[in-house]
Amino acid sequence: MRRNAKGFTLMELMVVIVIVAILAAVAVPLYINYVKDAQRTEARGAIGAVITAEQTYFQANPSAGYTDVMANLNVDLTDVSHNWGITVSNASSTGFTVTATGNSAQTNGLSVSCDYSRSAPPAWTEQ
Repeated sequence: MRRNAKGFTLMELMVVIVIVAILAAVAVPLYINYVKDAQRTEARGAIGAVITAEQTYFQANPSAGYTDVMANLNVDLTDVSHNWGITVSNASSTGFTVTATGNSAQTNGLSVSCDYSRSAPPAWTEQ
């Protein structure tokens, strides 16, 4: 008597499940890191736009120096405002600090900051 067995054995299915689980355990953390890196890059772009606006403001108002007031800057941050809150602080005639703080579920807990000085290269910090 000959049996035509079709399908997979339980052992074969368990081996496939283990392989898929190992691949998922490696891939998911890498994917999450890639997403956070992309979000930080978005914040760095917005900070770069604010730095450019501050430089333009300084050129137009050299006696006033840099400004803490975002309304004084001609910069459009509507594309990033759903993920990031951008603030300018410590403005003086020599430099300022721009900080992007995550304000959405995707960027919550992330922060990117740039200390800009006229006498030194910008200093970036990310959390």
